[in-house]
Parts: sequence; structure tokens; C-alpha cells
Amino acid sequence: MISLKGREKFVLLGVLTILIAGAVVPEFFAAYSGASNSSTTYPAASVTVANNQVPPMYATVPSGKFFYASSEDFAPPGQVDVYLVGWTGCHVALSDGWPLYIIMSGFGQLNYTFGTSNPYRPFPNTTGLIFTEYQPYEPDEPVHFYYIYLYNKWMNETANCEPIPQGDLIPVGANETEHFLPTPLAQLVMHYQLDAMFNGTHEPLAILKTHIVTVLIITGPNGTYMAYGPLYNILPLKEANGQYIMEHIYDHKMFPNIWQGVNVIESTIREAAGTSLNVTFPQ
Repeated sequence: MISLKGREKFVLLGVLTILIAGAVVPEFFAAYSGASNSSTTYPAASVTVANNQVPPMYATVPSGKFFYASSEDFAPPGQVDVYLVGWTGCHVALSDGWPLYIIMSGFGQLNYTFGTSNPYRPFPNTTGLIFTEYQPYEPDEPVHFYYIYLYNKWMNETANCEPIPQGDLIPVGANETEHFLPTPLAQLVMHYQLDAMFNGTHEPLAILKTHIVTVLIITGPNGTYMAYGPLYNILPLKEANGQYIMEHIYDHKMFPNIWQGVNVIESTIREAAGTSLNVTFPQ
């Protein structure tokens, strides 16, 4: 388990990461320099990872697409679990909400509110969904959905309105994540937040962004997949009318970008399910 108490440790981690990354990152950057924009999942490292073992530190991973994060299955037997870990002002968490709503409505009842992303952050005023409740139709649904929002829209409080001291976004978000996720999965998430390098960066993502970053996780019999960054073109969602989108969301021609996200997520759910679990999507 990574210790996350105290800002001084994060500063030290950042310094050590930069020093070490200079020696080990280039070979991983080279491995992904030719990656396409397809929905294909990518391994997190170019070296073999033993079963049930966290991939090597300082491996680079792609942004805006799923990658194979671990061979371990963190879901109960016979199902795939989908986790959205984000915050209510994040353009990624909000935009992920649209395809997730389409997909997960086939397996349970979803309640939501409309939201817009922080106007002072990248991709400002992106319209999306903030989930408030999910109840599976049956206990044995093949796909289950879980969500958690670590921070509010302005990142000065948790989603439960508890004030966050200045400079404590990472430890607060990490603690929330560890309480929400199964412990081994939380450890894997923290590895990719605080240890791994992303393509085009020179330090771990959470250190670079100064907070725990939104991640979409899909885990099942065939292993665990993660995605950071938008999975489809979210520019049309800027200052869009959420109610209008919801009323026409099943129109593929009207919102082809959202349906691109649906296809990417569904494809990864099938990959995570493997051959031992038959998952069909009703829409």
C-alpha cells in the first residue's frame, strides 16, 4: 500500500519520479509512439507481467483509450464490474456519463442529474451526467456498475461537502478511493495515479494534475482495463443542453460521438468478460 499522508511525501515522490523517469521512460515512450486512435486496448508495459502482479513502476500508458492494467479479476465470479472514479466538475467523468447511461440502463435503474464541468479547467462547461443512484434489475446481472465522486465541481470540498485543506487534494482523493474500491484494486489505481508515466508526460498523472484523476475501470474474468481521458470527441458537449441530449440520446445520427464512446466501452466489457461469460447489450 502506498502511504499518502502528508504533502511532503508527495513533493519527495515527484522529485524522485522525475529523476528515475529520465532513465527508464524513453524505452516505453518508443513502444507507444505509433499508437493509433482506435478503441484497441494496449498493455501498460512492454514487459511480461506475472499473473496477479501489479505492472512495473514507471511504465507508460496511453490516454484517451483503454489499456490492459492487470491480469487479475477484481469482480465477483460470473460478472464484470464497471467503476467510474471521478469528480463532479471533471469533463471526463461527465462525458463518460452519456455512454455509461446507455450501456448500464440495460442492466439496472440509473438516476442522475445534469452537470457541467469546471469553467476554469480544460474542456470547460462540458455537459454531462452526475449519477446519484444505481440499482441492478437482478442480483445476478452479468454487468454491475459503481461510481464515486471524489471532489465537488470547484475541488474545494468532497462530494459530501467536507472542506478540503489547500494542497490535500491527492491524499483526500486517495483515501476516498481506498474506502470505495476493493483494496487490491485501489492499490492498482494508485499505482497508475502516482507511479506510472503517461504518454507525453514526465511525471505521474496525479502529481502532474495535483489531484486524483478520473479513471474508468472495467474488471472481469479476462483481467482489468482502465481508461484516462475522453474516450470520444466531447467538443460538441460544450454548453450543450443536457435535457435535449437525453431526449434524443438513442439517435445514432444525432449523437454519433456519444455512440462511439458506447462502442468503445462495450467492446472493452466484452474483452474483460472473455470467453467464460456471455454479455449481451440490449440497446
